[in-house]
Amino acid sequence: MKRRVMIVAVLAIVVGALPAIAIGLPSMPSSAFPSSDGCGCHAALLEQWRPSMHAQALTDPLYLHKLAEGDAATNGAVTPFCLQCHSPIGVMAGEVTALDHSGASATAAEGVSCSYCHHVTGTNDPIGNASHQVSPEDIRRAQLTDAQAPHAWEYSQYHETAEFCGACHNVNHPANGTHLEATYTEWKASPYAAEGITCQDCHMTPGTGVTKPNPGVAAGGGPEREHIYTMTFTGANVALGDAAAAEANLKAAATLELEVPEIVASGDVAVKTTITNVGAGHYLPTGLTEVRQMWLEVVATDESGDELLRERRDFGTVLKGADGSYPVEMWDAVGIQSDDRIPPRESTSNDYAFAMGTGPVTVTATLYYRSAPEEMAEAAGVDVPTTTMASASKTVYVSAEQKEGAVSPDDGTADDAGEDTGIDVLLIVGIVAAAVAVAAVAYLLLKKGKKA
Repeated sequence: MKRRVMIVAVLAIVVGALPAIAIGLPSMPSSAFPSSDGCGCHAALLEQWRPSMHAQALTDPLYLHKLAEGDAATNGAVTPFCLQCHSPIGVMAGEVTALDHSGASATAAEGVSCSYCHHVTGTNDPIGNASHQVSPEDIRRAQLTDAQAPHAWEYSQYHETAEFCGACHNVNHPANGTHLEATYTEWKASPYAAEGITCQDCHMTPGTGVTKPNPGVAAGGGPEREHIYTMTFTGANVALGDAAAAEANLKAAATLELEVPEIVASGDVAVKTTITNVGAGHYLPTGLTEVRQMWLEVVATDESGDELLRERRDFGTVLKGADGSYPVEMWDAVGIQSDDRIPPRESTSNDYAFAMGTGPVTVTATLYYRSAPEEMAEAAGVDVPTTTMASASKTVYVSAEQKEGAVSPDDGTADDAGEDTGIDVLLIVGIVAAAVAVAAVAYLLLKKGKKA
């Protein structure tokens, strides 16, 4: 207990000093940052930003719920640390210092806003924990080399780098340096970084993966450009972000292979699953993996519906505390106990087995994802759906004869049945027509006989 009190005390001291150190400027008025309401020339980009998680950074109910838990456990030490990334303008201006930010200006309450990102000039080392360098001058910086704007602007190659994103998407414990979020670090060590593919290439272009060039205009009346970034920043948040885009990202992130023998007369059936991270330039899952959930379920069901196998494997980071216990909350973490997530373009396999039954057995493997656990989502008042990232299914038979005699939607039986039905209908129609013809002939003969 004394050790935990000491850790909390150190956290409070370190966090108290962070805003001036991590951001690079001791203070800056919110008036130095124009509100997004003044970005009307960029109306299309503004509409992309408004529903984004950057715009919701300060109001996300899941974030606020976790923050309240952290404050209760650390006597309010967590919020000042987290606010640096969730309301950088509010922190620099001293207007957002606690969970209650009702006194903040409209600009400070905008979360990660247009003017904040476009006032950033670089990143301090080490990258992470809101390590941005920010200019107080109202000079809008971006990747354009020939902007045609009514305001002051400046070309910034930095805005095309992953370091720009890494300043907030790497989070280390302020007291002991434990990696709590390491999305930038994961990317830096990946093949994507080696190939020059950055965060912006995937998360600021339309669709899944890299969509370049993305022609369009940066502002109303502006010139058509070969490539512009979108302001969607879509990740995997199906609950609060762009649900369709987030779901598409999740489905494109991984493949799932299922290996099962087709014929097993008796004994155990060997099952192997292989998940490959094919579409993410960081680990799966990434971010705050104490909260994010990704898991594999493998189920084997016989023809009667009885389960012969049900297994679950969760993927994530397990944090450990100072006393060696695990899992612990992020504010109590002093290290990582385990990390079985899947790096970019790498695979992980699992082996299972079940006793073969007497009839066909269907084996299904499914990879699922949720942005937050059910109990946390319920407490925060958010409906967090479960997304199926990938799924595979195969059937095991006792014998080749059983397999040949099996009826399944994929063997063409349904189509054959449809064709047979059509033949039967024609046959019936023919019989009826013949009967009518015979009746007509009989009637004519009978009529002729009466006349005779």
